[in-house]
Amino acid sequence: MAPPSPAPAAALFLAALLVLSASPASAARPRSSSKVAAGPHDIPAVFAFGDSTLDPGNNNRLFTVVRADHAPYGRAFPAGVPPSGRFSDGKLITDYIVAALGIKDLLPAYHASGVTHADATTGASFASGGSGLDDITAHAVMVSTFSSQIADFQQLLSRIGEPQAADIAAKSLFILSAGTNDVTMNYYDLPFRALQYPTIDAYHDYLISCYQSYIQVRSSDHLLLLVHSVNLHTY
Repeated sequence: MAPPSPAPAAALFLAALLVLSASPASAARPRSSSKVAAGPHDIPAVFAFGDSTLDPGNNNRLFTVVRADHAPYGRAFPAGVPPSGRFSDGKLITDYIVAALGIKDLLPAYHASGVTHADATTGASFASGGSGLDDITAHAVMVSTFSSQIADFQQLLSRIGEPQAADIAAKSLFILSAGTNDVTMNYYDLPFRALQYPTIDAYHDYLISCYQSYIQVRSSDHLLLLVHSVNLHTY
C-alpha cells in the first residue's frame, strides 16, 4: 500500500484546528446546554482513537494504573460531578469539537456505562490512555490496543446496520492522537523495541508502518475519511 500523502493529513489537522477555533472563549468550563450553535455542515458524528489525550474514560473499566477516574482530575466540572476518566481537569479537545459542531456537549467514552446506542451513533471516543500505534505499548500497561479500538468501531457499525452505517462511515469526522507513548513509555523504558530497532529513526519508521497498516487517508471533495485498511470501506 502506498504511503498516504501528507496533504490530506495536514488538511485534517487544520480542519480540527478550525473547528476548535470556532468554539467561544467561554467554553473553557463545561456547559449545561445540550448543544452549541454551529454553521451548516453534514458531519453526523465524531469518532476518536488513540491515547490519553482523547480518552474520556474508556480505561475506567480496565485493571490498569493508567486511569483518571479519581482526583485531581475533573476539577473544572461542576461540584459534585465525579472525575469522568478524562486525563484533564475538564474537557478534552474532542469535547470542544463536538460542541462547536453542535452535535452534543461532550464526546463520550464508547465503553462508559450509560452510553446508549443513540449516543454512540452521533460519536464516541475509543481512545485508551497509555495506548499507542505499537501494540506492545498498550500491552505493557494493560490498556486497549489501537487495533482493538478499530475493531470496536467496526462492531459499532455492524450494530448500527446499513444504510445508516455507510452514511456515518463516509461523512463522520475521525480524530487520532497516538505515538507519544510508543516513544516515551515503550522505546526508552522497555528493552524489546530498542533491541529490535537500534536507532529512534528506525523505530519511527516502524510506527509509520503500523499507522499505514491501520489507516488510509483519502480525500473526496471536501470530505476527509480515515479508513481502516482491512475491512472498513468507503461508500
